[in-house]
Amino acid sequence: MAKPFILLLSVLFFFVLTLSGCATTRSMEGRPITSSAVDRIMNGKTTKPQILRMFGPPAAVRRNPLKPEEVTYKYKFNYKKYVHLGNEILKPSTRKLKERLYIVFKNNVVISHKFSYKGNISVKKILKEQK
Repeated sequence: MAKPFILLLSVLFFFVLTLSGCATTRSMEGRPITSSAVDRIMNGKTTKPQILRMFGPPAAVRRNPLKPEEVTYKYKFNYKKYVHLGNEILKPSTRKLKERLYIVFKNNVVISHKFSYKGNISVKKILKEQK
């Protein structure tokens, strides 16, 4: 009689532990920057209003004190996914992505831009996970 009872308690303990404590946390900062939108930026032709329509307001604006007619917009996107049990992180961020886009304007026209990303997950996967 004791063996089935111990087995039942073990199974119940296992289910309670797996259902209550283990969780996944995602943190996101900014909006994803799609490479297709970045490809539409043309130095010397794309204007500031067009950039604002494509990407929205920038995360930061920097003015060049030596060249007051130049303004740099910075766009950024950060994504991290953690698996944890309570407050303890079991796996550090196994999925992460960091994107940066810098756009330099002179007289409201793009004169240069730079896009970079680092990570092990695509924006498509991130957007699919959110649904």
